[in-house]
Amino acid sequence: MSLPEFLTTKEYLSWLIENLSVDHDNTISDTKGIVATKFNQEFKTDHQTSEINRYRSLADWCLSLGMNEDEALAVNHRYWYDQKLINQAEPKSGAVEFLKKANRVGRLIINSSRPFEQRESTITWYKEHMPFIKPEQIVVGLPDVVIPGDAFSQAVSKVWVVRLFGCRAHVEDVVSHAKLILDHTNAFVFLLSDDASLDRRYQTRLMRFGGIGNQPPGMTMLNQLFFP
Repeated sequence: MSLPEFLTTKEYLSWLIENLSVDHDNTISDTKGIVATKFNQEFKTDHQTSEINRYRSLADWCLSLGMNEDEALAVNHRYWYDQKLINQAEPKSGAVEFLKKANRVGRLIINSSRPFEQRESTITWYKEHMPFIKPEQIVVGLPDVVIPGDAFSQAVSKVWVVRLFGCRAHVEDVVSHAKLILDHTNAFVFLLSDDASLDRRYQTRLMRFGGIGNQPPGMTMLNQLFFP
């Protein structure tokens, strides 16, 4: 993929959004929010969404409650792969507005690393919250490649989709996934994260949006950047 030369910022952003890949969980959908809420209800705790900074965060919470490692991981897995639970999540701030506009101006792909068996439930979620997104735009983890809880195989799936569709940009919330996409594609990455570890190394192909106040990162500022 060749990048355009000598473009203004506005022109470059317009070029990027013509072929865009966007992650689903915690980027479009507030999955962390519903998971934290349900965990607190079940175990009578008071954890905040901002405390979930890796896949096994819920397991760490379980360990603090006195569970052993196997018990903690079982609870962690049960929450993240409960289709009925995670699809109760509402869209994140700015997500509906951004995707509706992006969908009008170019090719938009929902690029999720959810297991393949969750594709139909994910399609149902979009029918409820964003019916302008068609089923053929929704791509989930590759069968026999994505292993639940394996962050590397999940990231590889996203890389493959970005390369397959020749996506010019990708919107992501997981730092390790963003890094693999930056290392193995030519895509520009918009990262919704408070983690600044990639900022300096990838400064020419990465733009990061952190949270404001006590709110986790959302799509509101990204929406303002592309559609002022």
